[in-house]
Amino acid sequence: MKATIKDVAREAKVSTATVSFVVNGIDKVKKNTKERVLLAIQKLNYVPDQAARTMIKKKTRTVGLIVPLLTNEYWAELAEQIQEELILRGYTLMICTAGMKSAELTINSLLERNVDGVILGGRIVSDPDDHYIQMFMDRRIPLVSIAPIHKDVTSVWGDNLNSSREVVEHLIQQGHTKIAYIGSMSTGIGRELGYRNALAIAEIPVDEALVRNGKSEEVHNFSQYGYQTMKQLVANKCEFTALFGANDLIAIGAIKALQESGLRVPHDVAVAGFDDIAMAALYSPAITTVKQPIGEMAGSVVAALIEQIEQPDGLSITRKITFPMTVVVRESSISPKGG
Repeated sequence: MKATIKDVAREAKVSTATVSFVVNGIDKVKKNTKERVLLAIQKLNYVPDQAARTMIKKKTRTVGLIVPLLTNEYWAELAEQIQEELILRGYTLMICTAGMKSAELTINSLLERNVDGVILGGRIVSDPDDHYIQMFMDRRIPLVSIAPIHKDVTSVWGDNLNSSREVVEHLIQQGHTKIAYIGSMSTGIGRELGYRNALAIAEIPVDEALVRNGKSEEVHNFSQYGYQTMKQLVANKCEFTALFGANDLIAIGAIKALQESGLRVPHDVAVAGFDDIAMAALYSPAITTVKQPIGEMAGSVVAALIEQIEQPDGLSITRKITFPMTVVVRESSISPKGG
C-alpha cells in the first residue's frame, strides 16, 4: 500500500505540516528534525503526489532550461549542476535546446507545460531575443539568464571580458604579437572584446584578417567549426603565432587543423581556449584555458530563480551577478625551450 504524508508524520513523530516543509524544501525545520523526516521518507518509500500538489498550489515545481546545444560539455555540465541544485529544492528540470528554427516551438512547449520558471542559457538565437523573452514576460513567468541578455532579466555569468583579456595577455607575455581569434555569436561578445582589449593595452594593432566570428545558426559543431576556420586561416597564408579560441572545443578543432598542416603546438603556434572542459586537460597538448566556476554559477542561478518563483512580488527586481574566472596555463601555450 502506498505510503501517505500522514504515515511519514507518524513514523517521524512530527506533524504533517513539518513533513510538507521538508518535502517542499522550505527552510523552517530544525536539522535533526529534518533528518528524522528524511529517514522516514526513505524507510516508507514515500513519493509525494505531484499531480495533487499541482492542482492545489497551481504550481508544477518544474523549471525549464534552454541552452544553445548539449554537444558542448560546458552546457552539459552546467545543466547537470542546475538539475542537482533544483532537486535539492524539490523542483524538476526540463532541458531544451533551441536554435533559430526551433526557438518558438521550444518556448511554446514550456508554456504548455506551465513551468514555474525558466533559465535561459545565453541568447536563444543570434538576433535580439526580445520577442522570445516577451513571450515569458507576458505570462509573468520568472526568468534568469546565464549571460546578460535583457535589462529586465536577472542574469548570472562569468566575467568573460576580463578573463579573456587575461588569457590573451598570457599569450602576449609568451612573446606573441600576431594572435588570431576564433569565436561565434553564441560564445558572446565579451570574449572577443577581451581579446581586443588585451591587444590594445599592449599597443598591438588588431589584424581583422585574424578575427573570425561565426553566426550561431552556422556553428552546429564547435570543434568542426574551429577545425574548418583554422584550415581557412592556414590556406589564406595568414600570419599568426598564437590563437585564442572562444571555447575549448574551438581550440581542439583548431589544434587538429594546425597539426594536419604540419604546424606544431605550441612550438609554431600557441593555443588557448575557454571553459576548462574535462577534455582540455586530457588533450595533447593539454590546453591553456579559462576555468568557469560552474558549481557556484549554477547555485546562484537557481537561488535567483526560486526567489522569484516563491516571491512573485519581486519579479520586477533584476540583478546582474558576475563571477570571476581563473586562467589555467597548460602545455598548449608555453613556449618550449630549445625550439
